Amino acid sequence: MFKTIVEREYNYQDVYLRPGRTIVNSRKECDTSVQLGKHKFVMPVYPSNMKSVVNADTCEYLASRGWFYTMHRFNVDQVEFVRHMQEQGLVASISIGVNEDTIAQLKQLQVTGLTPEFMTLDIANAWCPKAEKMIKYVKDHFDSFLIVGNIASQEAAEEIHGWGADALKAGIAGGRVCITKNKTGFHRPMVSTVLDCATYTRKAGIPLIADGGVVEHGDIAKAFACGADLVMAGSLFAGYDQSAGNIIEVTLDGKSLPRAYKEYYGSASQYNKGEYKNVEGKKILIDYRGNMERLLVELKEDLQSSISYVGGTKVADLINAEIITIA
Repeated sequence: MFKTIVEREYNYQDVYLRPGRTIVNSRKECDTSVQLGKHKFVMPVYPSNMKSVVNADTCEYLASRGWFYTMHRFNVDQVEFVRHMQEQGLVASISIGVNEDTIAQLKQLQVTGLTPEFMTLDIANAWCPKAEKMIKYVKDHFDSFLIVGNIASQEAAEEIHGWGADALKAGIAGGRVCITKNKTGFHRPMVSTVLDCATYTRKAGIPLIADGGVVEHGDIAKAFACGADLVMAGSLFAGYDQSAGNIIEVTLDGKSLPRAYKEYYGSASQYNKGEYKNVEGKKILIDYRGNMERLLVELKEDLQSSISYVGGTKVADLINAEIITIA
């Protein structure tokens, strides 16, 4: 037979977690903190490094509250951003690409003697020669903790870790405004992606970040049950006062509608690129949601509940959850 077809792969919405015996007296006893490199953060969840989700103010807001973040890489003065964050006593976490403009930015950081605590090499498919070259450049010139993404298989995880990545980010075409699967035919559901990548990362002892596909807060717990160590989400963090983008009031026949919105678009969209070329992203409107503080509180409360349902006391215990397919 020329080819075999994988019978079924799963997204977060295709599975649930079987409840276990709770061992804590209160969900508040459950520890949601996570260690990444030399730093500890209060939650293992953070916004996508997208121009329509985060800006410098978003990053400072999160970092000052002990949350991890990654600044996007589009038209950003990396030197100014890193200097500003570190002068505030905050962690500097930036995104980089794989082309010559990234090399120029990194050389500017070297000239000024600045080293961000975290870098995320952020491209659509990191299993490629340019990524290998950039990883080696970063590791030769910086002492930053290097996250590399995105990937979708344990084979990619193993090879890219071998190139020098300190952590890996998994998920291809799983985001709400990503149309890669529509334009190219390539995609892999997130449960299957995380399970496969974690087969290697857990053996190697390196962090795995599940990126994309989060629709509900419970999907975050499902990602940890599959073997992720952190979760990145886009639309979950979009639409707030502290999110990137301006509030938009939609009008119809000259009259404002009763709801307000914020734009949310993919990094591979024409709205981010500034031109219609190799477009694999789209734009949608996200309901305006007000202050992000309530979201941060709710995310922590919900994750504490998830930990209690698995019979644990910390995020890492969610790996013990039994995954049930429902479709």
